[in-house]
Amino acid sequence: MSLTAHVYQIYIAATPEQVWAAITEFEWTRRYFHTTSFVEPPQQGKPYLTVGVDGRPAIDGIIEEMQRPAAGRPGRFVQTWHTRYDPELEGEPPSRVEWTIESAGEGLTRVRLVHRNLEQSPLTWQNVKDGWVWILNSMKTLLETGHPLPRVRDDESVAEAVSS
Repeated sequence: MSLTAHVYQIYIAATPEQVWAAITEFEWTRRYFHTTSFVEPPQQGKPYLTVGVDGRPAIDGIIEEMQRPAAGRPGRFVQTWHTRYDPELEGEPPSRVEWTIESAGEGLTRVRLVHRNLEQSPLTWQNVKDGWVWILNSMKTLLETGHPLPRVRDDESVAEAVSS
């Protein structure tokens, strides 16, 4: 594996505050993030767990940085990422996801997501490379239209949904 990080950038017709809420609040993530949500509100320096609607663990880790966007300052949300929804992926070491949220003009926000530290996690690397594209596009669609991308079939697990 030659790449050890994935980098994504997307522009969303929403305010940085709206995008921040979509990333950090379970009411939003459940709608676009493969029906997963934080068990507890994320807090800097604290462990977190996300679960699917069935209560099964999806992702866990530590919230390393949590800085809301403010006038003239981008927001940052940094978390370690340890997959729990698939036994093979669960055996790999944690990686790191960095979100940067910044105003790109009136009612427009640039979101940059970097998923790094994947050197020892080839299965996670493979799994998230297209999964993040779907998640970011679904978040964008939800914020711009009020509706996320159509959900995957009900009989698919989170692991199948994320890898699609």
